[in-house]
Amino acid sequence: MGGISVMLLMGMLSAMYMFFIAVIAVLIIYFAVSYVFESIAAMGMCKNLYYKHSGTAWIPFYNKYLLGKIAGNKALGIIEGVLNLSIATVAVLFFCFELEIGIIGLIALLACVIASFVIDVIITDKIFKNLNIRYSDVLTVVNVLTFGLSRPLILFIVKNKQRIMG
Repeated sequence: MGGISVMLLMGMLSAMYMFFIAVIAVLIIYFAVSYVFESIAAMGMCKNLYYKHSGTAWIPFYNKYLLGKIAGNKALGIIEGVLNLSIATVAVLFFCFELEIGIIGLIALLACVIASFVIDVIITDKIFKNLNIRYSDVLTVVNVLTFGLSRPLILFIVKNKQRIMG
């Protein structure tokens, strides 16, 4: 009887481990695809605004600054870049090097993620407003309701819309 319970326990632990690995793999794939769409969108918007070095949109964390600059608020772009850099650093330390961050670190990481999401929504809304998109409020609501998952795709779709000067 003891062998069956050990096998059952090992099977459950293996299933939980495989689920955890699958979740991490899906997150990595999502972040990679999101980065590509966001970089292409930022590069297209930089070209439309005649920025000199539109290829810098492919530099990680700097592209957040560029999106802030496109939105008309460089400070938000800088804050967003710093927040994303700190989130990535803590995630690498936590997951790759198994650094114990404790409950305070976890709360700080969660606060950074929430602040990053809010700033992303604000930057994206300002970009929609600057591009004079008819349904900018609806796109912002979709962005919020999908927890930002649709944001890179929406930015990619509207990247070639010309800014209305005024």
